[in-house]
Amino acid sequence: MSYAHTEVAQIAAISSNRCIGKDNELPWHISADLQHFKAMTTKQNDGDADSIQGIVIMGRKTFESMGSKPLPKRVSFIISTQLDYAEQKNLTDRDDAYVVHNLDDALTQAASLAHGAHLDTIWVIGGEKVFKDAMMYTDRIELTHVDTEISDGDAFFPELPSDFIAAETSDTQHDEKSGLDFQFVSYRRQD
Repeated sequence: MSYAHTEVAQIAAISSNRCIGKDNELPWHISADLQHFKAMTTKQNDGDADSIQGIVIMGRKTFESMGSKPLPKRVSFIISTQLDYAEQKNLTDRDDAYVVHNLDDALTQAASLAHGAHLDTIWVIGGEKVFKDAMMYTDRIELTHVDTEISDGDAFFPELPSDFIAAETSDTQHDEKSGLDFQFVSYRRQD
């Protein structure tokens, strides 16, 4: 299903009721999950230290939830229907953040950039609508299952399509600060 020979992967942390956000923030703070996210979306390049180490696609709200700053060492594609969004956020002259107006443009431009940068994966990192719209192009989904229910969440990860199966599951881990248990699960689409 890949997009122009580049794997499309989604990454998210979800509660037992699939909540991914509340008031445009993560509903928890688990440092091991944030480290996992960084490790997954950043590929160590042996060569040039300045080279792109990852490509992420996100919606406007997800970008704003991260302080409206592109992620270090990665190129961000931000989907916004606001035509002047790049100007509003001072992103017009940057080479690490591009505002696009739909998912197809984000995937097309990201795949082209990935090819040139020798990256084999484009990461879709949220939010709810972007995850849902990108599902048909997705080859792999990396979920952190957080053992909690968020009753007042306002953003949710879509139901996994039946052709995705758990390929790898980590041991359950415990986060001391939040008191939450979690595990990393890698899902792959079956042909």
